[in-house]
Amino acid sequence: MRAADTIRAHRRVRIACAFSAVMVIIPAIGGSQAPGASWLDQAKPRSWNEPAQEIPAAPGQEHAADPRCRALTRPAEIEEDKRLQERGWDLVGDFRGGWQVRIIIGTAGYDGMCRPRQYQGFVFVHGVFAGTLSPDVMDSRTDGALDQVHLDGDGRLTAEYRRYAASDPLCCPSRTTSVVFDIANGTPVLRPVSASTSHH
Repeated sequence: MRAADTIRAHRRVRIACAFSAVMVIIPAIGGSQAPGASWLDQAKPRSWNEPAQEIPAAPGQEHAADPRCRALTRPAEIEEDKRLQERGWDLVGDFRGGWQVRIIIGTAGYDGMCRPRQYQGFVFVHGVFAGTLSPDVMDSRTDGALDQVHLDGDGRLTAEYRRYAASDPLCCPSRTTSVVFDIANGTPVLRPVSASTSHH
């Protein structure tokens, strides 16, 4: 393999790593990150989702996304994917589903290493939008960034968020906050039930 081909191959692998895990935002080694997601410090976070709410539009970006990053996004496969794309979101990773619940990650932008910036987790139940997994959009390698989501059964899921102390390197947050969400009956609404933080 020629040197130029080797460099291109390594670059493709490096970019692909940003999307290699389901609903896991890959960090990079770097400096410290001050905490900022205060809603996760509440034992019972206040709900921000409402019945019959619309899917939020993706926030506008100051600069156009790098075509290399957008080329790695997932094409729409299900109706919920299409609805998110219509609202301006790029699909990151594959979706998770069970018990008629679908969890999809959408991003509005990317950093220089194609990690998601201003991304959000969306939950659908029986095809109906039930809410988001954070009151605000999130950035990779920042306090409160969504890391993983687990379906716990019919009507309940748990989401894990990265928690950084001011001295933590970007590769290694020292804490994780787990939030249990309930899905209300009737018109489905995603609501936080409890939050707990553990140290690594």
